Amino acid sequence: MAFTAGKDAREATPPMAEAPVISVVTPIHRLSPRFEEVRSSVHAAASPHEHIIVLNDESLSGSVRAGHPSDRILVCPRKGRGFALARGIADARGGAVLLLHADTLLPSGWDTAILRSLSDPRVVGGGFRMRFDRPTAFLRFISRFSEFLDSAGGAMWGDRAVFARAEDLRECLPALDVPLFEDVRLSKALRRRGRLALLDATVVTSAEHFHRNGPFRQTLRILKARAWYAAGGDPQRIYDYYYSR
Repeated sequence: MAFTAGKDAREATPPMAEAPVISVVTPIHRLSPRFEEVRSSVHAAASPHEHIIVLNDESLSGSVRAGHPSDRILVCPRKGRGFALARGIADARGGAVLLLHADTLLPSGWDTAILRSLSDPRVVGGGFRMRFDRPTAFLRFISRFSEFLDSAGGAMWGDRAVFARAEDLRECLPALDVPLFEDVRLSKALRRRGRLALLDATVVTSAEHFHRNGPFRQTLRILKARAWYAAGGDPQRIYDYYYSR
């Protein structure tokens, strides 16, 4: 499954250079108990890579330390995942960049899957299939439904570990100038530059919010926030609403 753009955009996207470094950018605004597992999944890569950890709250300074030679710690004082991702992308040294949530585990061979996908000059980026770490029937439905929405709307949820060529991401940095819904804005901006591929490999993301708030209540909160945004709501007000509980 993939999302496609026009012929001109496909031809304008160059193929990846041989054996590029992959920069993984992980924003943290609240420390996840799974973060060390997430970090281990990053460093299981066989390819050259770096892990840029962006602390999205200055109070977290000192609470997260480099645990691997390729780790780098940055601080973004503006609260909001979009701002933190932009900070990490601007500092990335790799030819490809993977945007990874702090509670999402990468699959084995994630780096090979990305490089194989980007070897196609028509592909500008993409994401992974997704499942929750507590695979109830309802959450399995949510992951499948999100895949349908991604396909129909041309946008990818950030839980899918979106990746792209670094030069294309930097051209799309204005799309990240929001505290949330940066995933919707960014994937649509990337789509205008080329093809987005949905890989067969699966990331495992945390169902903590669904467990803590209740699956139906959490789903309604997400749908309310997305409908509010689609109707032209202020992203900062939506961010304050969503993270106030």
